[in-house]
Amino acid sequence: MDQWNQLKEYREKIQKLDEEEKKLRDLYLRRLALGEVQGAATMFPSIDKTWLKYYKESAILSPMPQMTIYRYMIDKNFLKDKALCYFGKYMTYDRLNLLIDRCAGAFVRNGVNAGDIVTICMPNTPEAVISFYALNKIGAVANMVHPLSGEIEIRNYLNEVKSKIAVVMDMAYDKVLAIGDETVLERIVVVKVSDSMPFVMGSILKVSKGRMKLQKDKRMLRWDEFIRTGIGIDYKEYPYEENRLSVILHTGGTTGLPKGVMLTNDNFNCMVEQFVLGENNFKRQDKMLTVMPVFHGFGLCSSVHLPLSLGVTAILIPKLNPQNMYKILHIYKPNHIIGVPTLFKAMLNSKKINDMDLSYLKYVVSGGDQVNASLEADINKFLENHHSGAKLCKGYGLSEAVAGATFASGKTDQPLSVGIPMVNTNVKIIDPGTGRELPQEEIGEICIEGPTVMSGYYNNKSESDKALQDGWLHTGDLGYFQNGRLFFTQRKGNVIVSSGVNVYPCNIERVIESHVAVAACAVVGVNHPYKMQVAKAYIILKEGYNGTEMLKEEIDSLCRKNLNVYSVPYIYEFREKLPQTLLGKISHKMLQEEEIAKVS
Repeated sequence: MDQWNQLKEYREKIQKLDEEEKKLRDLYLRRLALGEVQGAATMFPSIDKTWLKYYKESAILSPMPQMTIYRYMIDKNFLKDKALCYFGKYMTYDRLNLLIDRCAGAFVRNGVNAGDIVTICMPNTPEAVISFYALNKIGAVANMVHPLSGEIEIRNYLNEVKSKIAVVMDMAYDKVLAIGDETVLERIVVVKVSDSMPFVMGSILKVSKGRMKLQKDKRMLRWDEFIRTGIGIDYKEYPYEENRLSVILHTGGTTGLPKGVMLTNDNFNCMVEQFVLGENNFKRQDKMLTVMPVFHGFGLCSSVHLPLSLGVTAILIPKLNPQNMYKILHIYKPNHIIGVPTLFKAMLNSKKINDMDLSYLKYVVSGGDQVNASLEADINKFLENHHSGAKLCKGYGLSEAVAGATFASGKTDQPLSVGIPMVNTNVKIIDPGTGRELPQEEIGEICIEGPTVMSGYYNNKSESDKALQDGWLHTGDLGYFQNGRLFFTQRKGNVIVSSGVNVYPCNIERVIESHVAVAACAVVGVNHPYKMQVAKAYIILKEGYNGTEMLKEEIDSLCRKNLNVYSVPYIYEFREKLPQTLLGKISHKMLQEEEIAKVS
């Protein structure tokens, strides 16, 4: 029997073990990795799990929570502590719980039942957090949408899930209203950015920017009016059900095409629980800077649900201007920051921050994009020079696994690595061509198994079946293992990562090619000093059209109408022809090589 068949047979035996037997096997593997017992190793990371040596036995044996997202957060009895901070105005857990109760009642009063899908099109505001937990409390599903999405994107997101109610930021209201008649929307709850601000600040904002006039519509209800409809409404908290759909996040998935990632109570709670079992840097009444957006798994789970479940105050920043980081740090003195490399790069380059004492910073996490070795070293040196005992922590994940599968800090860290799998999570590397598992130090596709893995893509069985095979999530990303640590090398697909947000060229190309003057288009990522990468569009025009500035503005306007802000190309270039592969396809690789050659 060859090695592959032996491995396959061995894995089948493991799969037949019950949960208690699997725990006992993991304890044995931990002792084997520590050298406490003698035994043979297969050299296949997902079988040997050498990373278990970094976990305590109690962590390996710890059961995962079985409760709703709302109950997991509120059951910790932090009611008198500060839960949220928004522009200097604090909200205690008991106040947050009261508003969640009223919001849940308002949803029920407005026709939302268990299992219904409600869209939240919001940045980081208290109303977004309240709506998220209120929907979970009544057994409804939160459909999280980027408020800067284009009209067509928003329409598609609403229609995909048949959302009858949407909670939207006032700045996105006109877009939602413009496509409202093309959807099944019955109620649009509008939130102003100033609604939860301190009274004086909110008043100043209204005066300085003028009152935003909201176009009247029978479906529209302001947030304060909506909340009042929930007072005194009698409803029942929906009980926990295993693997029940609770959240939908939108992503390009592993193929770069828009999909709705279906996540459960278990996914969210197990993400937090596993993290705590591996990391113990959070203390009750700490403060976390919540800059990652709630419409992203990294923001909603790691930057909202995690701190609130641990008694840590979430300082909500709806829109971060890197130039304001000095002011934010000076005012709030957060103990924890979870961000993208762009954020930390801006901190390094700030002259004002350079004179600050950052000794209050205990935990600094970068995700959403790769951190190269020199940037990691610069960040760590910066923290040391500013009297912080923190070291940059990294991780790897994607929306399909609630944005977290591995983490690297302390003993588990190594330059360029993204750390070890979380305690109940398994990771393997496979040959993309054959599907066979690869031994350590060989590069292949990263696959994930564990309690944070999605249940599938909403209403998309074919793509779900491609991504989920035999219980494993096939990420489409490439990496390798070394000494129990995962090293991420690159995205398998042609994905641009701009300020930590995935941008999918195929979506941009589709929009640009819909213009009457465009014959063909290719989009690639080009380097940017702060955003890491931005999209550049190469365009071939149809005969009879000229590449004028006016035409460029038309195409840009089309993109802004139909794409989110990160996907709008930074540069447009008209070409007579584009490089092609031997098969006659446009070569994105050759275009990227051209861009690299320009700066080398």
